[in-house]
Amino acid sequence: MRIIVIGGVAAGTKAAAKAHRVDPNNEIILYQDESEVSYSACGLPYVISGVIADERKVIIRQPEDFAKDGIQVFIRHRVLGIDTGKQQLTVRNLQNNTDFIVSYDRLIIATGARPIVPNIEGITLEGVLTLRNIADLARFKTLLSTVQPQKAVIIGAGYIGLELAETFHELNITTTIIEKAPRILPKSDPEMAQLVHDHLLENQVEIILGDGLAKLDGNNGRVTSVETECGKIIPADLVVIAIGAKPNVELAKEADIELGITGAIAVDSRMETNIPGIYAAGDCCETVNRITGATTWMPLGDIANLQGRVAGENVAGGDAHFPGVFGTAIFKTFKLTVAMTGLSEQSALESGLDPISIKTEGSDRARYYPGKQDFSLKLIADRKDGRLLGAQAIGLGSVDKMIDIAATALLGKLTCSDLENADLAYSPPFSPVLSPIIVAAGVLHSKLSKLSLTG
Repeated sequence: MRIIVIGGVAAGTKAAAKAHRVDPNNEIILYQDESEVSYSACGLPYVISGVIADERKVIIRQPEDFAKDGIQVFIRHRVLGIDTGKQQLTVRNLQNNTDFIVSYDRLIIATGARPIVPNIEGITLEGVLTLRNIADLARFKTLLSTVQPQKAVIIGAGYIGLELAETFHELNITTTIIEKAPRILPKSDPEMAQLVHDHLLENQVEIILGDGLAKLDGNNGRVTSVETECGKIIPADLVVIAIGAKPNVELAKEADIELGITGAIAVDSRMETNIPGIYAAGDCCETVNRITGATTWMPLGDIANLQGRVAGENVAGGDAHFPGVFGTAIFKTFKLTVAMTGLSEQSALESGLDPISIKTEGSDRARYYPGKQDFSLKLIADRKDGRLLGAQAIGLGSVDKMIDIAATALLGKLTCSDLENADLAYSPPFSPVLSPIIVAAGVLHSKLSKLSLTG
């Protein structure tokens, strides 16, 4: 059986490798329109800052590595069309600009996503960049070495924008962030986002909220300033567009593969599309929120790998299922680690739930132990039964540990009462005697108990 995978960054390469492990007798071909496969896009900001000195480190595997397993990887090959009736692909070799047709028995679409770029005046000027792939990284490195920018403007205050704010600070580039929403990190609750806002200001990052990008001005083909919708003019020799991404679904749409309500490819729990034998995985497809049951689009690297693994097993004859996501995410900006899982209080309300929450302060070690670091932790629960709905943590300590515990609690559908009695590891170098998440769960449980007594 011939299995073809379209796309080779996260989901595609994971799917190809899994399909080979399930049945090594299958012929597996992967087409990737970029010059590299199997790289970590999440590591690119750290290459730009110099934290990762060798950019080749973010490339996990090369085509020849896959070849050792019998997987044929063709870089710089773009799939132009899918004929689902004939089970054929039209492919263009971008190296010599020739087209050919290849047949398949089963297919995995892992075409990923691309940055949203507004169609405004000046958007094609030199110095206006996005950061999504290795080619974008090359453009960044060229600009930094030739122009040596002094003033950067980042459009968008999500994860990528805030990671790059730190990156530019490390490179001594004065930075302004412009965010159309009334606060940064719109997916976080306001009081948690404010902690990050204040930290950015402490690190000399200018923040403009409630304003958007109107146009870009330039000289001799190179960007020189940003004009906002409110009329502000901000000098800039580097502009980064980081207002979000959209799934690459044109290929699927033209082949009458069904798109879902989010605009991404619709799949079932087996990652199969509406056309039998055609699967999709990663940033190009939808998934399900495991708390609300609602269809969602969650373009995150770990999710792409998990979905790719399921698609790869099933395309080779298995019966694996992907249950959906909680939206667990984490990033770093300056000294702060910012992490979240599940629903925010705001999103819980929007989903028709009745949330109750608490915000506590904690530390990652015993209070007397050297090197103790502090963080803020917010837990959200369902007022009806105390079931945990989400968590957000921001600070200097082991924020990742708190969120991973919370994500596991969501997986087990634990209540605050369950979580406050969790048996977690303790030793002064690693935790207070009661983990901050145990304490927070206890406070939230008490709040719920008082409400039930008074109600």
